Amino acid sequence: MNPGYILVGNKNYPQIAEDYVKTFAVLKSLPCDLFLGAHGAYFGLIAKYDKMKAVGPNPFIDPDGYRAYVAEREDAFRKEWERQKQNPGSPAPKKKA
Repeated sequence: MNPGYILVGNKNYPQIAEDYVKTFAVLKSLPCDLFLGAHGAYFGLIAKYDKMKAVGPNPFIDPDGYRAYVAEREDAFRKEWERQKQNPGSPAPKKKA
């Protein structure tokens, strides 16, 4: 969850949490061979790029990595959602550096 997101008691977007649940269901249903994302850290860009220099299978073909990333993000969402159910209107906290 991005800092500041309100999942419970969001007056401007009351169904935000339910939309996240739907989104995770869609993401889990999609076939994925080539795992890329908006930020290289999402899918291990540097490590995969380094592996491209060696002879072997293409490291960007990573359906297991995709499924693991989606599962980890869904778990983080559900934990934050539960926290906010106990504290309605409390935004997602800033990440500690």
